[in-house]
Amino acid sequence: MIKVFLLIFTTLILNFCNSKTIGNSKAEDINSLQNTSQKETQSGIVYFSFDNGVNWVNSSNGLPEKVRIGLGGIVTSNLMLGVATKDNGVYLYNINSKTWDNVPTDIQIIEANIGTLAIIDSVIFVGTQFKGVFYTTDKGRNWKNLNTGLTNLTIRRFCEFNKILYVCTNDGFYSLNKNLDNWKLEFGQNSLQTNGATFYNGSFYLATNKGIFSQQTDKSWINSSPQFSMHNISSDQNQLYAMTYNELLLSSTDGKTWQSQQSGLPKELYTFNVLNHNNLIFAGQWDGIYRKINGNTIWELSSKGLPAKFAVTNLKAFNDILVISTSERKLKEGMKTEK
Repeated sequence: MIKVFLLIFTTLILNFCNSKTIGNSKAEDINSLQNTSQKETQSGIVYFSFDNGVNWVNSSNGLPEKVRIGLGGIVTSNLMLGVATKDNGVYLYNINSKTWDNVPTDIQIIEANIGTLAIIDSVIFVGTQFKGVFYTTDKGRNWKNLNTGLTNLTIRRFCEFNKILYVCTNDGFYSLNKNLDNWKLEFGQNSLQTNGATFYNGSFYLATNKGIFSQQTDKSWINSSPQFSMHNISSDQNQLYAMTYNELLLSSTDGKTWQSQQSGLPKELYTFNVLNHNNLIFAGQWDGIYRKINGNTIWELSSKGLPAKFAVTNLKAFNDILVISTSERKLKEGMKTEK
């Protein structure tokens, strides 16, 4: 009887120990998954949203651990999504493998400090800080310089309209004649730092360090807002969004008067990009992504899945996917985001 009791007691002890071990193993597995997920979230530089900005997913697979993406460094077309990294050149997103594939990028392009990126009809264009524009028609096997007509080689952004490529430089706004492979000055002034361009209501609008310049029906240009120094500008069918260095502005329907749209955004910090997607307005800010319904005046943070203080320096739509990036992994602390 005693032997039977001892046998039952020993069996219970072993089962209890095994159960405890299995329980701890499961807990460790869960903790490990959580830590891995958190680590992946913290280390991401490109994120996708498949639900109109409600949730964000780290989509940096294939990009190097240490990588930087400049302003204008994301481009989308109907079939292609690309990023320009300062350290490793251009990458194209592979939808099937869900990873970024490197496009061989000439060393002189990387040394010239890659900034902005454009893709038109499968031709990849790269803008640099020191050596102007380069392009490839064969996905990086061969690169050519494209600077004829430019009088300044600091390229700040590309803009595309009706299959024509435009470029913003430190002395103005140029259009590309692709048949002649040269640039035509559309508007420029000495030291006119042109940081962005958009086409709205039949005219181009330029965001510059000397205000907003708008093109008139006779193709002349006027400075409609000389009081503002502009970081960027964008538009949708109904309105213009002007990004000064301390406030986001919304235009009237004629693009001539402006009102503040800063409510809900960090106080006196500039917005990088504004995008209308599926009837929601998105703003990339220093501490994440904000959104609001078109017509509302107050922005709400919509950064679920993003690391804290994730500066959304680029914002694009790739078909139904929202794509954002920051400038580099693990941004430095110290930026105040007071509302």
